[in-house]
Amino acid sequence: MVWDVSAAAPNTVVRAWLEPKSMRAPVTLPITGAQRTELALGRLTGDGLEPLPERALKVLGLSREALLEAARANSTADLAELKPRYVRDRHNVIQYAELASDRPLVASAVLAPGFLPLFKDTLGDSVLVVVPSRYAAYVFPKLASSYRDYYPMVFEAYRATAFPVSVEVFEFSAGSIQAVGVFEEP
Repeated sequence: MVWDVSAAAPNTVVRAWLEPKSMRAPVTLPITGAQRTELALGRLTGDGLEPLPERALKVLGLSREALLEAARANSTADLAELKPRYVRDRHNVIQYAELASDRPLVASAVLAPGFLPLFKDTLGDSVLVVVPSRYAAYVFPKLASSYRDYYPMVFEAYRATAFPVSVEVFEFSAGSIQAVGVFEEP
């Protein structure tokens, strides 16, 4: 499908999502510290996430950063479709939250302005996030976390999809996202 960028305002169609660099999306932005992942810009269609063609930047007359802001606002709708499932240990302490969907919108939803506040009361002001596919994300508390113990779950989700994203670990804190590690198998 070809983008008709003149048919709609960018703030009504644009999405940003975490994407493997190997996909070579035409319009991207870097993530601080990331080696394998970047932010792709495009739109969510009935067929999935569709990258924005490079020529669309000129037609729209917007910078990548302006499109990212519009996309983050649109990701609020994606986040609203998701309900975190909290996984607790035998002492009833939350170990992580899982976001999952049968639509490829999770990789976009994590960029919503309301994402971090959603977890503030349960996981803290700063969280660690891994997005193994467009359909799933795991959110761990940054403090007192044993997130590395969950590598089998992360790799299973990463390998079980036609649209893997990354096994990099991202720290989400007030106003920033940065890569802080990578899941590895022993």
